[in-house]
Amino acid sequence: MAQSVCEMKAGFFRCRNAAAGSCVYCARSFCAAHGVLGEDGEEVCSRGPCVAKREDLARHLAYKESAFWLNQERLCGVAGCGKEVAAQCARCKAYFCRAHGEVHEDFVVEERVRVPRDTFVCAHCWKRRSIWQRT
Repeated sequence: MAQSVCEMKAGFFRCRNAAAGSCVYCARSFCAAHGVLGEDGEEVCSRGPCVAKREDLARHLAYKESAFWLNQERLCGVAGCGKEVAAQCARCKAYFCRAHGEVHEDFVVEERVRVPRDTFVCAHCWKRRSIWQRT
């Protein structure tokens, strides 16, 4: 069985050092110099799209927690808004006032098939879609 090597570029060539992990986003192997090995088992390479996804996920989880605590008081999930909730975001499942979300055509999974549907999506989730559409 061949040992896995780093697939990241170092200048014009591939690194080829011994792999330390496999990226959870792109599945490429990477060495210790070209990625992050998280204590929780998260392995992320140094490619721009993968780093952006890792950083976005950390921001998103903090955003969801903040929205959750505001929702406990039946307030919009956006800090400082103070309005009562009107709709639930189809993506993050937090509740927001009408000013902090819109109805967009989005894809939902029904019976294991992605189908387009008009759904309420908060501004935060709608904005982050572009990060996750990159490979």
